[in-house]
Amino acid sequence: MKKSIILFLGIVVFSVAQEKGISPYSSTFDACLKDNPHPDGCMEDELTYQDKVLNKTYKKAKESIQPFRQESLKDIQRVWIKYRDMKCDFFYHKESGSGGITDALMCKLDMTIERTEELKEIF
Repeated sequence: MKKSIILFLGIVVFSVAQEKGISPYSSTFDACLKDNPHPDGCMEDELTYQDKVLNKTYKKAKESIQPFRQESLKDIQRVWIKYRDMKCDFFYHKESGSGGITDALMCKLDMTIERTEELKEIF
């Protein structure tokens, strides 16, 4: 019940944000959520999309810094990916049921968007 409430509140918050023109999610994701009572597929598709955005942003950030710092950024990005995956996978356990999967996907999605914004600050 608690996880469902958290997910519902998250969706409501981002729906309101989108109405104000500030949704970090794609319009495809928002439309999918409206038409689908089971959001996990929508979240998986959006995570794939946001990963592509993150990769493009990472490449642009890497190209915009001095060559001697590029290797450090690469190392940081690899550690960040491991951290994101470990942190978010913590929400899912065989005993947590489908709510855990949803929580893990939402965590990865939100962290990916946040990381993209962090990388944009480099260039």
